[in-house]
Amino acid sequence: MIKFFTVLLLFLFIVSCGYPDIDNVPDFKDAKLTDEELLDHCSISNTDKKDIDKCINDYKS
Repeated sequence: MIKFFTVLLLFLFIVSCGYPDIDNVPDFKDAKLTDEELLDHCSISNTDKKDIDKCINDYKS
């Protein structure tokens, strides 16, 4: 019975090594935001209308 659990744990350990690491997540720097997503992002970052417009214009340029 102990051999069965040992083999099972060894198998699970070997299989789990095939999953990608957290370091393989893309950086999303080149992601294109839709107008709605951009408005949400700028609204969260800024509260003043002038700052929101500047944020949107800086992203689009």
